[in-house]
Amino acid sequence: MPNDHFEQLIEQLKLVVNEPDFDKIFRTLTEGEDGPTRFQLKMELRRLASPCLQTVDLRNRVSGRCQPYEFLGRKHYLDDVAKDIFERGLKIYGGVFTQDTFEQILNAENNNRVIQEKEREQALQRKAQHAERIATREEIPEHDDVRSPYIIDTFQFGQYPYRAEERMNFTVEVTLNDEYGDQRRAITSDLSVTGLRIRLDAAWQKQVGDEIDVYFTGLAREFTIDPEMAVPYTIVAIDQQGEKTYFSLNRKAEFTSSSLDSFLKRFINGYKKRYRVNIDNTYQTLMNKGHEQFLMPRLGALPIYFSIHNKQLHADYVLTTDNNRHIVEDWINEHNQIALGSIFNPRRSQHFLKRLADTPGATATILTFSITARGKIHYYSALAEELIKNNLWRTFVNFAARKSSFRVYQFRLRSIDSNSAWQPQSVPYEMQIPFRLQPPTPKVKHAIEPLTHLGVLTDITESMRQFAHDDYDKGLVKSLKAFMHPPSVPIRTKDVRLEFVDLRKEQRFSYRSRCRVRVGKSIREGMVLDLSVHGLKLQLDDAVALQAGEVALVSLTGFEKHHRKFQLRDIPYLVVNIDISQTTINLKTPDSSEKHDGALFFRYLIKEHRNQLKLLHENTSLNGLELCLRNLYCDAPPTVPLYFYQNNKRQVTLRRAGLSRWQTAWLTLLQGLPGSRASNLNVQPLLRGDSLTTMLLPELQGLSRSDRPRRKLLLLKLYREQGEAVLRTEWHAADQFDTAAILSFIDQCLPDAVFVAVAVDLSKTGRPDIQFVQAEMNYLSQYAAHRANELEEELWQVYGIADTQDVTDDLLKFADISLEHIRQQQQRLAHWLSL
Repeated sequence: MPNDHFEQLIEQLKLVVNEPDFDKIFRTLTEGEDGPTRFQLKMELRRLASPCLQTVDLRNRVSGRCQPYEFLGRKHYLDDVAKDIFERGLKIYGGVFTQDTFEQILNAENNNRVIQEKEREQALQRKAQHAERIATREEIPEHDDVRSPYIIDTFQFGQYPYRAEERMNFTVEVTLNDEYGDQRRAITSDLSVTGLRIRLDAAWQKQVGDEIDVYFTGLAREFTIDPEMAVPYTIVAIDQQGEKTYFSLNRKAEFTSSSLDSFLKRFINGYKKRYRVNIDNTYQTLMNKGHEQFLMPRLGALPIYFSIHNKQLHADYVLTTDNNRHIVEDWINEHNQIALGSIFNPRRSQHFLKRLADTPGATATILTFSITARGKIHYYSALAEELIKNNLWRTFVNFAARKSSFRVYQFRLRSIDSNSAWQPQSVPYEMQIPFRLQPPTPKVKHAIEPLTHLGVLTDITESMRQFAHDDYDKGLVKSLKAFMHPPSVPIRTKDVRLEFVDLRKEQRFSYRSRCRVRVGKSIREGMVLDLSVHGLKLQLDDAVALQAGEVALVSLTGFEKHHRKFQLRDIPYLVVNIDISQTTINLKTPDSSEKHDGALFFRYLIKEHRNQLKLLHENTSLNGLELCLRNLYCDAPPTVPLYFYQNNKRQVTLRRAGLSRWQTAWLTLLQGLPGSRASNLNVQPLLRGDSLTTMLLPELQGLSRSDRPRRKLLLLKLYREQGEAVLRTEWHAADQFDTAAILSFIDQCLPDAVFVAVAVDLSKTGRPDIQFVQAEMNYLSQYAAHRANELEEELWQVYGIADTQDVTDDLLKFADISLEHIRQQQQRLAHWLSL
């Protein structure tokens, strides 16, 4: 019939079509209908109630198992659902198998055609929402002949397998004997002076730590080795590969035999060119270090290294690159000291340390702003929990967001072992090779020994600022004084800079000095934030009407009294950029062949007065400190970087991901997706459809390697629909956030779904840092030149990085979601990850 109203009438009337008072009921229910409509209803009822002469055979048409069902001499094949419909129809129609019953059977939910149509409709609906069913693990084979472009290989951060001795691939028979007198024959796969890897073709119940005696029976047949000499070894690793078992053995330290040692050394040195040295550990180290070195220059987060004094976290060092330098610059006070450490006062330090006692890592959202008045910078900071607890969240956020100095940070903290700061190269120390790194000097060891914790500070302001509003209680602004930092800087934080191939046209230096800016008739006092030969960044005390391309006259009043021989008044600069508050401006020298007073002065200052720029070059005072801090960060970073490769045909693909021992919820989610294995990740559920080609690659291709990372925000909704796991995605560009769309997405997740927000920082890479891995590369080339060439070629193909990290809790706080809902989300995600 034409619509739902008539369908409802049909359903009501067919139940009483065989009743004696059917006509009366019919007139009552169709009282408001006209004659033609009543006629159509009766005709449809007669059609549905007419006997059906069809035989129903549902075999291969339904998901259930079909059994023979006889009725009036006809044999039907029905499953349980169809049988129930058949018998219910007989009761309604007085024992008659009707056309209505026949159609209900064919359109039942168990019918494959109906199922497929519903699945098709559901898939189209999900596609419109950028959602898709997540395949089960059983649906994704372990070994797929056709490699998916979304199955990407992984490498492990901070993993540099070291071998003290060269290990040669060599196969020879040995005899094994355990403490119970059980004797076995085995074959070596490689050997060193004090180590062995052996293969047994039959099972032998042994565990790591067990001790066995080894007899070199095979070598004794050809060389002057005592076949009765039992050499004690300890099992350090067991690897089961099919029916074969591999034991890795270390010789016990108390066993000494100068003749055996001398023989093995001569034997390995004499035959290693023929049988090849096992260099798998060197290859793995090169792969890991090579990819780490692509990430480090583009590190947008700021690593902070803490020691503990009087139960308080002291920020001793920050590790800076061009991409995270802006975080430090916001915290250089008028005395050119880094005031960042004052965020971590005694009360907050205890808060973080207490969290670390219960969990491996602590996370917090930190909000800050600063006010410059009379040549002094006053800093304010608050943890999100502090503001919410004191009902000052809206006041702080909405007041601070009006200032250009407003910053939102995600802070992560974990404990570290300073002993892991030194990582020897994966080349046996006895080998004479160039570019060998030396262990830290006593001075460097003394500097890193007190370090107990690593913090990672990530600027997420641009992802959160759009949630701020203009309204706040002006009467509560005075309460924000409780979050103002003390004027002194009790903690002297040192800036340690990682030096890489320069990504900028010229180096910038941080320095604080007063200045004056004149634009037309407007004059503003301000402060120099950073400088280079041809550029300046200034922070003005008050806003000024200015646009890019205009000329500003800058007087360097702070430098004037110490450098009188230079002309430092009313120096013309071109405005490159000005922020929304019109107080922070970037300037450059005009494009002119004439000599520029500012360029002349800053070239002199940089060349002759490096001590005034000590923050940028402070790492030179502690040789090797920057390498140790780099190792501590790479030991377990909190992000998951994804690496793009570009082949010779200029095709860009996603090829590799970096895994960390810092097991965040985001990393656990990636590793838990179906298709992800120990050595690869399946990112298809995240980058389904054309997300890769429309959201990431165009942005990446538009960057140059000197650009700061470009941020994207990826929203995920994990939920279950009809027993299936479904994942929905939504992308937002950092400079085009749709606040209403984000809030709508969150609202849809709150009732019963899992919400995840991921910040994705895109950056273009440069050439590989081969110098950093030159020692391992040279060693690998000696024994496997083809593998060294292949690896170097692969590193040259690295094109860009998408560094990803979880910002779910931070975004939910700024979206004004209650703490109770946030806790429910955390519990839901934990349950999802445990499945």
